[in-house]
Amino acid sequence: MADTFTAELEFATQIIKEASRLYIKVREAPANVYQKGEFDHVTSTDYAIEKFLVDELVRKFPKDQIISEETHIADITDERTWVIDPLDGTSNYARKIPIYGIQMALLINKQPVVAAIYLPELEEMYSAAVNQGSYLNGERIYVSSCRDLSQAIVSMGDFSKGSDRALKNRVRLGGVCAIANHINRLKMWGAACYDLASLASGKSDIYLVYSYDIWDIMPGYLIAKEAGAVFQQLTGKAFDYTATTLIGAANIELMNELLEIINYREFPYNSTTN
Repeated sequence: MADTFTAELEFATQIIKEASRLYIKVREAPANVYQKGEFDHVTSTDYAIEKFLVDELVRKFPKDQIISEETHIADITDERTWVIDPLDGTSNYARKIPIYGIQMALLINKQPVVAAIYLPELEEMYSAAVNQGSYLNGERIYVSSCRDLSQAIVSMGDFSKGSDRALKNRVRLGGVCAIANHINRLKMWGAACYDLASLASGKSDIYLVYSYDIWDIMPGYLIAKEAGAVFQQLTGKAFDYTATTLIGAANIELMNELLEIINYREFPYNSTTN
């Protein structure tokens, strides 16, 4: 019998909701905000949630590996590995913009098999296990039926903040200019968890991102995929854990049309930094 990962999925949804209750819902004092990079921040809430999630995972699944944004960064292997983003959309959270979430996924052989995203301000729990569909607060969800690019809502990852941002942002702005006259609306939410949850639940139709970290993408990738989304790299190549770009769409028709318009070419150097 195939593994349904019931225990892992129930545990993941339970602990990220509990983390929200403990460190966001009942928090009285404002979170401390620290400078993590020239244009990047981390808060005391990121650290508190990450420690809670890691401690709970170690207790429940002591043999599993853990990769987490703030304190457990490591190379991915074929072993059972939990990927954690304790607070995706930290800048939104720090500025009291209510679009952020807690997310995690279990990967086996570098493929996500369980994923959960909780959006505290909306009280929305998105969850999925491989080959079992995606759910929002326990109700099955699907991608949108939109096949007309002119009616599509597209969301996009942030612009680059790295030292080579001038070059990277020219490429991203070029993509925006290329698609602007072909789509309905372009959104930039500032939280991959919200982008991919929106794709999975039919609120948006396409998500494109030019760079990311594995903890940003893997939970929402599985949830959107199980809801019916298709994924490729912006080059048109198949998407896998080694990819540095990502496009997700509600169907292959939207995917192919947008890829043709963007006509993306990879940088002449390797870079996965934002």
